[in-house]
Amino acid sequence: MNMKVIIPLLVGDMTERLVTERRIGSDYILPQTDDLIEQIGKCTTMSDINQLLCNYHMLFLDEKDHGKSVVSVDGTQEYVIKLLTERIETDADIIYDALKYG
Repeated sequence: MNMKVIIPLLVGDMTERLVTERRIGSDYILPQTDDLIEQIGKCTTMSDINQLLCNYHMLFLDEKDHGKSVVSVDGTQEYVIKLLTERIETDADIIYDALKYG
């Protein structure tokens, strides 16, 4: 698994969720952003990502994909695939715009 691509996507998505939780006044004790980023950086396998999502389940309370929680093994895989798909779509838009307007 190429974590060089996945790690920045996790950092972006999870820190955004953390900021949102802070803004709405979560009932949970939320970690510092630096601590979250450090833990994401230690992920080397899908199992590590699943454990990370389990530890930070409070950031995903309202999100279920096809009835699966992101903290389940299947849910974690779908979450990572979703992040990668969004990245591919964004890259495609950037490339298209560069060719069109370049």
